[in-house]
Amino acid sequence: MAVMLLGIAFLSLLGAIGFVVLVIANWFFFKSQEMGFIEWLRQAKLWQKLLALGDLLLSIIFALEFLEILLIFLI
Repeated sequence: MAVMLLGIAFLSLLGAIGFVVLVIANWFFFKSQEMGFIEWLRQAKLWQKLLALGDLLLSIIFALEFLEILLIFLI
C-alpha cells in the first residue's frame, strides 16, 4: 500500500514539474518572438497550429495536475 502511494506521489510530482517546465518553455519561446501569440498563430503553418493545440492541451492537463498537488498539500 505504501509503495503504491509513493508511486502516485512521485507521478504527481513529475506532472507538476512537467507543468512548470512547459510554462517556462512557452514563456521563453514567445518572449523571443517579435510578435505576440495571436499574430504568430495567424502566420503559422498547419503543423505549427497543431503543435500549438497539443501544447495548449498539455498545459491544461498539467495545470490541473499541479492544482491537484497543491490541494493535496493544503488538506
